[in-house]
Amino acid sequence: GDECVDFVKRHKNEPFFLFASFNAPHAPMQATDTDLELFNHIKNEKRRKYCAMVYRLDVNIGKIMEAVKNEGLAENTLVVFISDNGGPVDSNASINAPFNGQKGILLEGGIHVPFMMNWPTKIPAGKTYENPVISLDFAATFFELAGGKISDEVKFDGVNLMPFINGQFNEKPHEIMNWRFTISAAIRDGSWKLVRLPDRLPMLYDLSSDISEQNNVALENLEKTKTMLKKLGD
Repeated sequence: GDECVDFVKRHKNEPFFLFASFNAPHAPMQATDTDLELFNHIKNEKRRKYCAMVYRLDVNIGKIMEAVKNEGLAENTLVVFISDNGGPVDSNASINAPFNGQKGILLEGGIHVPFMMNWPTKIPAGKTYENPVISLDFAATFFELAGGKISDEVKFDGVNLMPFINGQFNEKPHEIMNWRFTISAAIRDGSWKLVRLPDRLPMLYDLSSDISEQNNVALENLEKTKTMLKKLGD
């Protein structure tokens, strides 16, 4: 956090890109005594450490935001906050509810993460954008905002999100999204999501009515399952 503040100060008179990849909350589970004291009402020791680590992350994000504001850069700086994956609930007492699954699993608990954008002059405060987006959209968004032009030679898997979140484009940024992790793969097509594993039948969920992925409806929707398996393979 301190290094990021220093970076902002050093580069305030020129365009800059800052990628701040914090290691907390993450193993090893470590927190200061002062931060732990704030959460001493939590009985579970791991959960207490986890909350203290998230608190320390928040404090340092606050430092960066304050530095951007104090240097007069807020109106011309897009800040994006995202988690890399869902919490590993069986090892660090994180909670992914209402989503099922965890880090390393392609159920929503592993891939559906907090994602916030802040740009005071361009994005309305408190706005929630409901359509699914993906971290692959960062590159195209940053590139076009910095003046880059998409062409046959310059392509991105993601899209520039700004016209979507500001209402210029009414369609969804993505109708279909894909994921792969080690031996598993998944595809989302509209509100349908299919997860493919090598040692069992595929799992199919309708996220519009089952965001917690409790009801595998693959066998009741065989044509949809076959179609999505083919799309995922392609």
